[in-house]
Amino acid sequence: MNQGVVLFAFNNISVDYIKQAVYCAKRIKKYLQLPVQVITDDVEHIKTFPFYKKYVDIVTYQPAPLSTTKTFNNGLYTSKKLQWKNSARNSAYELSVFDNTLVIDTDLLISNDKLLSCFNSQEEFMIAKHHRLVNNNGINFDRITDKSIPMYWATIIYFTKSDTAKNVFDLVSHIKENYNYYRTVYDISESKFRNDFAFSIAVHMLKGFEPSTEWPKDLPSDMWVSTDRDILIDASTSIKLLAHNSYDYIPVNLKDATVHVMNKFSLNSFIDKEFVNE
Repeated sequence: MNQGVVLFAFNNISVDYIKQAVYCAKRIKKYLQLPVQVITDDVEHIKTFPFYKKYVDIVTYQPAPLSTTKTFNNGLYTSKKLQWKNSARNSAYELSVFDNTLVIDTDLLISNDKLLSCFNSQEEFMIAKHHRLVNNNGINFDRITDKSIPMYWATIIYFTKSDTAKNVFDLVSHIKENYNYYRTVYDISESKFRNDFAFSIAVHMLKGFEPSTEWPKDLPSDMWVSTDRDILIDASTSIKLLAHNSYDYIPVNLKDATVHVMNKFSLNSFIDKEFVNE
């Protein structure tokens, strides 16, 4: 198959990433009109959404990656420590059935067709770099650490079946296998593996450890970032959130936007309401 979108979905006890993937696929069909491949360790659970075949074209089984523990916030005042199975992104090159692939997080709300421009480009690998925070509030995601290298977001990746892309994914696999070494070299204090950091390190290495704007090109799309301290209210027309501001919230309304929603609990609650009429 020539063009399509890949979604990874590995559930934990409280967050249904497979449900997110079905809803994400629904938005992909609406705005990008591309086939969707969901990669998951639970091919039976997706069948609990009997309408999923309207939006998901291919379901591929992949054993769940090793999990770690992460604190998931639900706004300012509620949090849970849960399993986090988020280290399979390096297998996207091998598992994608498409010649030209977009890999996106299941919590990305697409509201326009800007990412279609990737497929008309001559680029063999692109990854999200520039972003806008829904509410800055002193947060800085420009670098993987204050003293280290620029941050790239594995939230959105585009690649072709090419030597360039294969080199990136092979290097990310190597970094994953030797993550304790690389997080020491790149001054990363947290021990859990992060796709964003691994791809950022791989890009830095493949650029010859030199700053350069020539490669990789940024994706032809905006990307708003909503942290898990924010609360998603609605995304049926525009995307409406309560963005955290110190110890309170401010209302935000985004139109025609692509938004990375880190608060999985409020996202899942909204999806439940959307799926009532399916």
